[in-house]
Amino acid sequence: MNNRNLFFQNVDKLLQNEEFIKWRLFKTKELNKYWTNFRDQNPHLNKELNEAILQFEEVKINHYTISELEKKHIYKNINRKIKVYKRRMWFVRSGYAAAVLLIGLASFLFIKQMKQDVEIHTSDTIDKIIGQALPNEDIYIISEGEKITLSDKSQIGLKKDGKAVITDSLHSQKELLLAKTELNKLVVPYGKRTKITLSDGTEVWLNSGTQLDFPTKFEGDVREIFVNGEIYIDVAHNEKTPFIVRTDGMDVLVYGTAFNISAYNDDISKTVVLVEGKVKIETDDNYQTELIPNEKIEIIDKTITKEIVDINEYVGWKNGMLIFNSSPMSDILKKIGRYYNVEFEKTQEVSLNDKSFSGKLFLSNNLDSVMTSISILSSTEYLRENNKIFISKK
Repeated sequence: MNNRNLFFQNVDKLLQNEEFIKWRLFKTKELNKYWTNFRDQNPHLNKELNEAILQFEEVKINHYTISELEKKHIYKNINRKIKVYKRRMWFVRSGYAAAVLLIGLASFLFIKQMKQDVEIHTSDTIDKIIGQALPNEDIYIISEGEKITLSDKSQIGLKKDGKAVITDSLHSQKELLLAKTELNKLVVPYGKRTKITLSDGTEVWLNSGTQLDFPTKFEGDVREIFVNGEIYIDVAHNEKTPFIVRTDGMDVLVYGTAFNISAYNDDISKTVVLVEGKVKIETDDNYQTELIPNEKIEIIDKTITKEIVDINEYVGWKNGMLIFNSSPMSDILKKIGRYYNVEFEKTQEVSLNDKSFSGKLFLSNNLDSVMTSISILSSTEYLRENNKIFISKK
């Protein structure tokens, strides 16, 4: 067993330890003393202990005030789930302990925060949401009319000589020769994500269902790319050559900064959230504004709003996490659907869509695990029959 696997196994053992969970929830003098002694007696496990504490705090959702009675309820819930998961042998891969902690903590906190936006429903409302898991599609590049299929989890890096280096999940590499004059198109289907480093060093993370048109090499007095979908972009600084992200109805002008832009052509809403630096927004209606870090601009039809936000809610997808703040079920399922290539029926009369939720959701490679977490967090029932998904009220 290599050192990395041993490290995460030790972290998982700590996250399953009843005394550790009790310590992180209650933090009494006795427990603090016990774990101080543990550090002194096990210096070789110091890194693992710090990592376990970090993972626990990440799923704890600290901004909620939890009473002592509620902590006891959570403690029992976590231990019960750990025992169930152990019986089912689900701890075969590192990281599941954190998922159990998330379910144990967040299921209580989600249900506590859950509110009914529409309290009165007619007898015609439907209490079931139906989804369809769609076939997997490949990421591909179109260059000079040629379609080049990429393996899953590949990353692309452009070189100044016009070649693209493709690195797959096994870190093997191959080179492609791309068009010198025409724009290339990178297509990321629903259920997939990828990253590309452009010729100037700008890094672009593409979310599911995104198309990016980009040149093999930037030339002239401006750097331009075209986006349909959602990207997180860290633009290489160059005062002499501004960078423009163009979308349908909105352009973002930058010199060197990091931000998230969501501009799917089939969404009525377009958003830009600035992480660092400064950007200028221009719309087709000649509206112009600038953003500072932690600001978001949202455009719905011709209505434009600007506000301070928690950027993690908008960039978490890049790190395999979705964070919701009073989000309706319909919005949550739209993001889940894109991430895992699942199409949910767009039925306005479904009463479950009226509920809103707050909390974190860690995105694993297993759709069933994520949907089970959602059902626990939203107090609903989840059933999957082959490619059909059913979410209903308990």
